[in-house]
Amino acid sequence: MKKLDKSILIPVIIAIILLIALFSYLALQWKNNPKKVESVKPVAISEYANRDTTVSYLVDGIINGDESHRAIRITVSKNNRLLEILSGYQYTPIESFSYTNNVAAYKPFLASLEVAGFTKEKSNPKITNPEGTCPLGNRYFFSSTGIPEISSSLWSSNCTSPGLFMNRSAQGTFNGNLKTIQQLFENQIPGYSAITKNVKL
Repeated sequence: MKKLDKSILIPVIIAIILLIALFSYLALQWKNNPKKVESVKPVAISEYANRDTTVSYLVDGIINGDESHRAIRITVSKNNRLLEILSGYQYTPIESFSYTNNVAAYKPFLASLEVAGFTKEKSNPKITNPEGTCPLGNRYFFSSTGIPEISSSLWSSNCTSPGLFMNRSAQGTFNGNLKTIQQLFENQIPGYSAITKNVKL
């Protein structure tokens, strides 16, 4: 068996030692200076109070004939609060009531909506398409303009679907506090109950 040539063996050993030293140095540098991942903090929707934004809530009535179908929509912006009574499935306004607004009032309204979960979406909703769901009850739709943090597909209903261990949850993609948000919008309209008492949803 031939002996290894020392002139080849020594450079190979030196190269291996240098590689080990290099990897050890790099590992130490990584440990002492881990790469920082900067998290982007979502902007609170109340920060949009001074911009051209709107938030809307729509309650849609039972599935019936087009001439009998009714819905109620409330839209709020920094300058205006609007209640519309809508007819048919194309949501044609048949009555509307408009009130002025201002940034000082709009900002706490937006903040209250956010706390109540206006932007919350279910992670794995059983039903994502509102069409045909809860036909004998009401469906609730939440939308906005100018606020990218809010999904455009949030909806709920007053019908429920069975969940794990027979717990029941409202159908839809919305995961906030429906009653609180509903009340917040209704409170924006003076005399809401009197205005809508004859609307058959």
